[in-house]
Amino acid sequence: MNVEDKAATQTQKAPDKANTEEVALNSIEIIEGSCKTKVLKDVEYSVKVKPEYVLKERPSCLPELPPCTENTELPKTENHSKRSRKKKGMNKKRPRDKKIMDCDKACLSLLSGESCNFANCKYSHDMKCILASRPIDITQVEDGCPEWNLRGYCRFGVMCRLGKCHVNLSDGTNLRRDVPVESIPEEVKNVSRKDVMTQLRRNTYPFVRKKNKDMKREEQQAGKEILVDLTPLPIKRKLVDFSNKVYVAPLTTVGNLPFRRIMKFFGADITCGEMAIAQNLIQGQTSEWALLKRHPSEDIFGIQIASGYEDLLTRTAEVLEKEVEVDFIDMNLGCPIDLVCQKYGAGAALMLRQNKLKLCLEGLNQTLSCPFTVKIRTGWNETKPIALNLVRNIQEWRIDGLAAVMIHGRSRLQRYSKLANWEYIHEVASSQSPSIPKIPIIGNGDIFSYTDYEQKKSLSPNILPTAMLARGALIKPWLPTEIKERRHWDISATERLDMLKKFVCFGLEHWGTDQKGVNSTRRFLLEWLSFLYRYVPVGLLEYVPQQMNERPPQHISGRNDLETLMLSGHCADWIKISEMLLGPVPDEFRFEPKHRANGY
Repeated sequence: MNVEDKAATQTQKAPDKANTEEVALNSIEIIEGSCKTKVLKDVEYSVKVKPEYVLKERPSCLPELPPCTENTELPKTENHSKRSRKKKGMNKKRPRDKKIMDCDKACLSLLSGESCNFANCKYSHDMKCILASRPIDITQVEDGCPEWNLRGYCRFGVMCRLGKCHVNLSDGTNLRRDVPVESIPEEVKNVSRKDVMTQLRRNTYPFVRKKNKDMKREEQQAGKEILVDLTPLPIKRKLVDFSNKVYVAPLTTVGNLPFRRIMKFFGADITCGEMAIAQNLIQGQTSEWALLKRHPSEDIFGIQIASGYEDLLTRTAEVLEKEVEVDFIDMNLGCPIDLVCQKYGAGAALMLRQNKLKLCLEGLNQTLSCPFTVKIRTGWNETKPIALNLVRNIQEWRIDGLAAVMIHGRSRLQRYSKLANWEYIHEVASSQSPSIPKIPIIGNGDIFSYTDYEQKKSLSPNILPTAMLARGALIKPWLPTEIKERRHWDISATERLDMLKKFVCFGLEHWGTDQKGVNSTRRFLLEWLSFLYRYVPVGLLEYVPQQMNERPPQHISGRNDLETLMLSGHCADWIKISEMLLGPVPDEFRFEPKHRANGY
């Protein structure tokens, strides 16, 4: 067995209250044959847990970890340098669900009791075969099929994994029942229309704003410059009041619609969809348009768009203005991901191109009837922040549709490591010219308790008193309740399990109750659990509250077996929790989090 030390000790500053330093966990990789497992080397940590809950080894109440069976060796290439491997991305080859073949799926016409109009239909029409191969129903979902309960009919019929309540298993008949109209819930909004998607894919959508290259071609043919009319629309915009509100920021992957419903349940006031790439929207990609869906409970809802080109952004805004129902649109200037910055010229990269940014904002101002916001970081790197000059310039541009500028107190190269620089956010907010209408400034970063929110709110009267939550919401979804009720909630493991049950129900309602929908619900649940385990219950802490950047001990015991299980940082234990809610997984099932973050 070869042992290679892969990680150096990282040191981060812990909260002043603790007067300690955060020492990042050292890790080593043990490679034996084709098996590579990451294990923790030391038990150093920064969050102060009562000694009786800190263990030296894995708690005995947890199941044994399965042996590593996957081959994670790097493929043999000419160049094995660290730099070349880093360019390929850390996590592109994570495990995927087994693809369900079309021939194993039932035809929709068969499920609805109609005849199929396609002579060479690729889906199955053999009901006996479908019933014979149908897996056992999932019994862990207590209330059964959510579509049957809410609407009296399940569109998945015999393919539903919870179909025992609405399928006649002798002949596969999908049952219906009458549900009072007033009790049927409102449908999800912003569902993409097929005709619009077809127009976008075929490049036949009736845009007013032309592409820059088309305008240049027309200029060459006409022999003169064609000016774009950027006069704002003569429409009075309905303003969004962010003051004294709890705002759940856009969260890639985990900030999906079922998760946002959980946040609304716990008292969030404003929600925003996951970041959508303008280029993908304009090309009619269904998966990208799915990010814009809005649940009826989201009374104040925004969508976030990333683009580095004003013509692309303006054309996207045209489609959104006509096809979706939103209260505001957020322009992403904060995403640190290489793909977004380099390929699309969007995210944090757009902060460095202020001429293009001005054209983008003017395009949004001319196209949209709703207000829009801008999310930025302090700058490209920590040593040379640029947000102060950037906000001053934006103020001088006098974009009347701009509702707020949201500043994440970290640079692009910091990503999510170290503490957010709220002193710099205060400096930016205080630097605006008093002779020009000021732009509302919202700070973001490290709000993990109501005391964090109140402390940051008191820094400056120039910062809008908005609780903008990101990772804090992923780790503590009940944080809006804590902020509004001004208390540290020692939420029990049973209450947290009930929250996960509610998420599963929302997920099955959103992604579907067939095998594909169950797989999607499980995957997104596991992604969320990769953040939830970082929470240490209040009753286990030596001092309250826990801070965002504090790492829990490697081995920690809860006050009961369920709480101990929820504190585990092992994927196998997260899968165990998912099996408690969605039934057992296949023997070959593997999970690896999409987001690997070094920062806490």
